[in-house]
Amino acid sequence: MTSTLRRIIDCFGDCSGCKTCKGNARQDMLNMNQDTNCAPMLTQGVRLHIQDRYVVMDNGIIQVSLSKPGGIVTGIRYNGIDNLLEVRNKETNRGYWDLHWNEIGGKGIFDVILGTSFRVIVENEEQVEISFTRTWNHSLEGKYIPLNIDKRFIMLRDSSGFYSYAIYEHFREWPGFELGETRITFKLRKDKFQYMAVADNRQRYMPFPDDRSNGRGVPLAYPEAVLLVNPLDQRLTGEVDDKYQYSCENKDLRVHGWICFDPPVGFWQITPSDEFRSGGPLKQNLSSHVGPTTLAMFLSSHYAGKYMVPQFEAGEPWKKVFGPIFMYFNSAAYGNDPLLLWEDAKIKMMVEVQSWPYSFPASEDFPKSEQRGNANGRILIQDRYISNYCVIASGAYVGLAPPGDAGSWQMESKNYQFWTQANENGFFSIRNIRPGDYNLYAWVPGFIGDYRHEAVITIISGCNIEMGDVIYEPPRDGPTLWEIGIPDRSAAEFYVPDPDPKYINRLFVNHPDRFRQYGLWERYTELYPEGDLVYKIGVSDYRKDWFFAQVVRKIGDNAYQGTTWQIKFELDNVDQNGIYKLRVALASATLAELQVRVNDPNSNRPLFTTGLIGRDNAIARHGIHGIYKLYNVDIPGTRFVKGENTIFLKQPRCNSPFQGFMYDYIRLEGPPTPLSSRAKSKKTMSSPGVQLYIQDHYVVMDNGIIQVTISSPDGIVTGIQYNGIDNLLEVEDEEVQRGYWDLVWSKTGSTGTTGTFDVFKGTSFKVVVETEDQVEVSFTRTWDISLEGDVVPLNLDKRFIMLRNSPGFYSYAVFEHLEEWPPFNLPQVRIVFKLRKDKFHYMAVAANRQRFMPLPEDRLLDRGQPLATPEAVLLVNPVEPEFKGEVDDKYQYSSENKDLKVHGWISLNPPVGFWQITPSSEFRSGGPIKQNLTSHVGPYCLAVSESISYVKY
Repeated sequence: MTSTLRRIIDCFGDCSGCKTCKGNARQDMLNMNQDTNCAPMLTQGVRLHIQDRYVVMDNGIIQVSLSKPGGIVTGIRYNGIDNLLEVRNKETNRGYWDLHWNEIGGKGIFDVILGTSFRVIVENEEQVEISFTRTWNHSLEGKYIPLNIDKRFIMLRDSSGFYSYAIYEHFREWPGFELGETRITFKLRKDKFQYMAVADNRQRYMPFPDDRSNGRGVPLAYPEAVLLVNPLDQRLTGEVDDKYQYSCENKDLRVHGWICFDPPVGFWQITPSDEFRSGGPLKQNLSSHVGPTTLAMFLSSHYAGKYMVPQFEAGEPWKKVFGPIFMYFNSAAYGNDPLLLWEDAKIKMMVEVQSWPYSFPASEDFPKSEQRGNANGRILIQDRYISNYCVIASGAYVGLAPPGDAGSWQMESKNYQFWTQANENGFFSIRNIRPGDYNLYAWVPGFIGDYRHEAVITIISGCNIEMGDVIYEPPRDGPTLWEIGIPDRSAAEFYVPDPDPKYINRLFVNHPDRFRQYGLWERYTELYPEGDLVYKIGVSDYRKDWFFAQVVRKIGDNAYQGTTWQIKFELDNVDQNGIYKLRVALASATLAELQVRVNDPNSNRPLFTTGLIGRDNAIARHGIHGIYKLYNVDIPGTRFVKGENTIFLKQPRCNSPFQGFMYDYIRLEGPPTPLSSRAKSKKTMSSPGVQLYIQDHYVVMDNGIIQVTISSPDGIVTGIQYNGIDNLLEVEDEEVQRGYWDLVWSKTGSTGTTGTFDVFKGTSFKVVVETEDQVEVSFTRTWDISLEGDVVPLNLDKRFIMLRNSPGFYSYAVFEHLEEWPPFNLPQVRIVFKLRKDKFHYMAVAANRQRFMPLPEDRLLDRGQPLATPEAVLLVNPVEPEFKGEVDDKYQYSSENKDLKVHGWISLNPPVGFWQITPSSEFRSGGPIKQNLTSHVGPYCLAVSESISYVKY
């Protein structure tokens, strides 16, 4: 247990109410980890009190009051505070669901959703779930959004919080509408909650809401931004407050909230899943801000514009569940550090994420885990100008979203999305997907463009879809001549200036998110007073010389002009007959136009223009990106000259200071070379044969039947993918303990069976054979006199082979001892594979020696009793009772060399066998009747070449 976690436990634990403890919070997970002599107390069940105008849920830890039938949270009592919500606000302005909508072509309407009907869904001591509904009919047309809305609230026994979700439904015969935003809002007590936390490095004491009013704050370029000139806390004088400075991407927006210091209490909003949020993992949303306000945003047009707003036509049925989200409360004893409440909130968030999808919501519209499906696979990159091999797309973002074009998930807001990140080997697993039809989408940091799998993927309850390898070919025509930036959909790598000292937020001084300072767009004119940015390839550094946004130039009060940036570069040779390609990836665009000219800035017509694009407003709202766009510009070779060339990037639109672009990445490619033709030829072959993928730390052999991943240069088999199982080897083990060669050795003269155990790792990797019919790779470790006494004096060369159409692979090793090297003993050499214990339970060594085997846990002290030798264990409390009273001993499954040709394990679900086949005994020691170990509990599968078992040493 880490010291931080220990401090959190000591700080919060209340030993279930024991009077000897001073803490106040009831935190199940932390108390579970706390050592205490306090006797547990019976806890109160959940109680529901129904009155004329209010409903109260109470579990002895918190009390939540809601208006009836409106379903507005009017009060939250916790830890001695009568109400955590702002008691000075009207009851309808404390804790509520709201939305912003309009009729097609109409004006926007803000609506705090008030229920018209109340009912109890679940009521017992373990759980209460209540519903507040508002139904629509044609008499309400134009007044209320044409939706049936069902708001739900849930309280569980012993839970320090409550859940909320809502079901929105539009019927086919109802009129159309647009839904610009929907969310949950909580307004907390400003006399209590003054410290806000959004992330580890984004937390601070916040201004009061009064500081934004006239006399204390001065409005800046837009209403959300206010300069604090006379705040109640004078230490904040001169700072800017703007709620958009605390926005987060969906993927990072799991927990945020506020801390009260007297008494120490935390109020946290936890979102355990993004499936119901619009726009995918990179969509930015508001979190908490001055109020004190905390939000759960489900759908908004922030950082995207009107394109994100879903439009529902008459005749279009629709239903969606938003949530559940969890409102969590924690507390600490006086004298403990209240900031540790944030650490506890993060731990609770992780528990909630692991519990998704929840099992307790009563609505049939919220499918439980067993009603959902999974999709698995591996994503690879094929770019022949980077590598002759497919590159493993480690860290790729892979998701299922409604069918559409590549990249359409960014603007998708009507339905559900499910995302994950591929691991270091490119494998991905998307879990708990709602039934429905989807496309598989992906994008890969370090590569431009978007991937979309052509086939529609249908998820049904309980399905487990194996996608196999999906290969993304990023846009590419020719070799890279130069590039600017990093293709990661963000402008964060470019130069972000310091803010004007008059407009500062001290939180973001020397902060990774320095782009969140107010007014950075105005710095461009100050830094480039006479002319626009000029970037010289090979001389300039994009981290210092490329401004993070191409904005307008201020030339007077409310007067601006467009800007033209230049990229200068040298060409030693020009293919006058070829077509060059300029790739321009934009991280954001706001009412802007990109015009591209080559070597002539004054030409009447640009070579390329985007036209007016973008409504992200990310420049004003301190986002370092908005909606990703990729433009591909053909440049005839006749436009270039030998020597210096210039590409002009002009943004002419200039009605507002916030118009402009943020670039993600720019690349100029030369004309296609014969390499691209070869690549296309290889791609279209009817059979790919054996493929070898090489990356920094791994090598993958793949023949379309199996995929074997080996660490490089160590030569440890870390993964075997086969028949829909991502890895046949034990994924809970460290990689070095999955599939390996090992040996035991000792210096000459050593007695007994003692020696040094060595899982020998290679220090050098090379490809020995690489054709479509065969791949052979080598991992070697060489010895020299400096290693004497540390490793066995042998040169070791481990080899692995894969053949076309073979459902397996081969391994052999070459051991070499030179004459001048010191002598040694070598009592053991073998290959070991440790299989997945959740899959392989049935072992077979011979026709009459096969059985279901105990689990490795059964050999531990609480389940097994050691006997006369360590290897022998009496099973006294095995996981499977049928093994009780049996003895497990790996030597019971030994075989003579002459009979030891095949042995291994069977998985019954799915039916898969893992077999070790030894076609010859010529390299084994001891002749035909020498006995050796085979397979045994682990599940282990061994190939023993040298051992002293059953002989004197």
